[in-house]
Amino acid sequence: MTMTGLRGVYVPIPTFFKPNEDLDLEALERHVAYLANTGIAGLIFLGSMGEAVHLSEAERITLVKEGKRLIAKYNPDLTLIAGTSAASARQTIELAKDAASAGAACALILPPSFYRGNVTSDALFAFYTRVADQSPIPVIIYNYPGVCQGVDVDVQTITRLSHHKNIIGVKGTDGNIGKVGYLAEHTDPNEFALLAGSADFFLPALTVGAVGLVPGLGNLLPRACVEVQTLYESGKLKEASALQKKLVKPDDAFARWHGLPGVKASMDRLLGYGGVVRLPLLPVTAEQADVITKALSEGFEIERSLKN
Repeated sequence: MTMTGLRGVYVPIPTFFKPNEDLDLEALERHVAYLANTGIAGLIFLGSMGEAVHLSEAERITLVKEGKRLIAKYNPDLTLIAGTSAASARQTIELAKDAASAGAACALILPPSFYRGNVTSDALFAFYTRVADQSPIPVIIYNYPGVCQGVDVDVQTITRLSHHKNIIGVKGTDGNIGKVGYLAEHTDPNEFALLAGSADFFLPALTVGAVGLVPGLGNLLPRACVEVQTLYESGKLKEASALQKKLVKPDDAFARWHGLPGVKASMDRLLGYGGVVRLPLLPVTAEQADVITKALSEGFEIERSLKN
């Protein structure tokens, strides 16, 4: 996998569990089948949407292997990206090696954050450099302050890291359009890809240099997310803007109102599968699920219309 292929929509999928919290590989197959031929570029396993922090190393390997099999079955053109984040460079490298052996093409990696007071720009540069030096697959920086105690990889550090031959992009879930614009100006687009980290600001990110998206909302509305980029790249800015506006509320409702419990509840309602979350996460109430589903209704109708 090279940066030149890192373009388009990559959907970060949940990890599905049975009522007893065992892996539900049947639900996983249903979901891969649902997403596989919607115009997306790839699937991301073991990210924050995938409850990676709740999984054992054996479960991680099982999911990547099964994901690779299902992609081969439903659409071999899809790229499989695996989250391999851990608290140390040493463990992150081991997870990247495991993911590569199981069939992943790239590793998506959060900055370490447990020892927050020691996570300086120099520490982040050293961390990503060592991981990239030893990872058998290319690395994508995953900048998500919301799950990293506020650790926000600064643009100067990302720019320095962009020159590493095995670091091919960044997923920005910080919502900082100015950062996207800065990086577009100070990194080589032939070496380093900028991916927006949320559907609600995809179009603004495209206008200043992003080349793709990693949307949680893509689990329900993959075609709609793809369509924003298609319209923009076709020069249909007015249409792209109109669609972008209609995705903001569904994105907020799906991914933020109640987090992963809300994600899975709304998938249960709209797709017929979603399943449980692992403790300490608790399920949403029926009333909360109703509210989320109602907020998603217009977006889901748009998705259905794009299928025809």
